[in-house]
Amino acid sequence: MINTVNEWDCLKEVIVGDAIYANRPTGCHFEEPGPYPNHVIAEATLDLNRFVSTLESEGVIVHRPKVHNFQVNNGMYNYCPRDRLLIIGDTVVDCNMQYECREQELNYIDFVLKDAKNVIHTPRNNIIKFDAANISRLGNTLLYLESVSGTRQGADWLQQQFPNHTVEVTQTYGGVHIDSTFSPVGDGLVVVNKDRVTKKSLPLCFKDWEVIWLGDEDLTQKSFTGEAFASNYILLNFFMINPKLAVIDNCPKLEQALRANGVLSYTVPFAHSRTLGGGHHCTTLDLHRG
Repeated sequence: MINTVNEWDCLKEVIVGDAIYANRPTGCHFEEPGPYPNHVIAEATLDLNRFVSTLESEGVIVHRPKVHNFQVNNGMYNYCPRDRLLIIGDTVVDCNMQYECREQELNYIDFVLKDAKNVIHTPRNNIIKFDAANISRLGNTLLYLESVSGTRQGADWLQQQFPNHTVEVTQTYGGVHIDSTFSPVGDGLVVVNKDRVTKKSLPLCFKDWEVIWLGDEDLTQKSFTGEAFASNYILLNFFMINPKLAVIDNCPKLEQALRANGVLSYTVPFAHSRTLGGGHHCTTLDLHRG
């Protein structure tokens, strides 16, 4: 069953990505294209498997992408299924992503389209573009980050497709995706990156919410191998099992802030979240919450 309207309701079913055959394709602004080092792939695989075991211990049904060798055809990876498909209710949006080389990732999670009640394909052009990870689902509000990976025309198109939702556009971060800037915990509670957002620039959808402000000074420093594909703010990229239970990386200040708001957390370290460009939210695609 595919149905999820926000980032925090009780998780029933999810996809967790994998790092197998991860690759840095040409045409995606990598300084050194080519396969990721074997030890990065091996260690990331162990971390993801621990993440899967944690979710399964909470009764969650976990799916994994079909294995594919992205290194032989200039693809990227199955590590971040969050980027590829956007699920709003029982509808799946097949996104026209920033990088064309990531189009092929759909082939390895195509079972989502087959199981969906409704599928919408974003037009393939250079105007209407967005990665699924540009959007945070907040019930009837879709918070859309206009950025290098999400055009304003993409937000307009999304609003046309979902007239019963409000698509609120924010430009508070000029990077790529939204989920290391705004990380909803539950209805009325959100973690916000205080180095990118101020009270004045906080989106209207959060004006009545309790905000946990965290920034660089609150985060442990994560290392990376070779070229970093994500900043240290990837530690704010956590994943909710339900409104009272999160999965986070090793970040004591985040754990303490969540606990102070009645939210417990599993700590599942990701050794290569900066190298591969994804934390726990990035590496998941929640299929059913409720």
